[in-house]
Amino acid sequence: MSEPDPDRRPPISASSPDGAIWADTTDGTDLRISFSYAAYGRYTDDTLAHQLCRLGQAMWVAFQRSQDELHERRSASFRVIVSAPARPELTPGQAAYARALNEVVASGGSPDGSITVRTTGALSWTVQLAEGTVTRMGESAFVSQLTAAVQAMLADRERKIAALKAEFLDLGVPKRWTALLYQLRSHNRAQA
Repeated sequence: MSEPDPDRRPPISASSPDGAIWADTTDGTDLRISFSYAAYGRYTDDTLAHQLCRLGQAMWVAFQRSQDELHERRSASFRVIVSAPARPELTPGQAAYARALNEVVASGGSPDGSITVRTTGALSWTVQLAEGTVTRMGESAFVSQLTAAVQAMLADRERKIAALKAEFLDLGVPKRWTALLYQLRSHNRAQA
């Protein structure tokens, strides 16, 4: 049996709490969502939104575990561990960045406006379905719209994380730009 490729991400998958909805991806961008046979039509808008919120949380946990496994495989070929090292204390800047990262609010909507996906810190998920979405839309169309909403939310999250990195890490971004980003973020928080 051959060694796993240290650069290949393990598959990521999760299911909803009721076991009727599955999501999987291999690289974080090729999201596939599916329902068990005839499950979609048994949901109301509210029950489906609840199951999708929990599925989002489960996928995020699976993604983090996949990241950890990938990191372990990559680093295993470069080091020999005699004893597990103690986890280093975070510097004040690292702690502030971690707090800010956990507060990132990202959202995305479906092209037709029927689905909105929002996450805070990627662990707290909210899915809103327009009234009558399940009865009006077939399963295939729903999956397509949901996938687009999740991808829009992930793109929004990546943009916001890039701004955080520019603010907290020295990426060569002019300080004036990061100051403007900070002012804009403060203004947006005041508006919310």
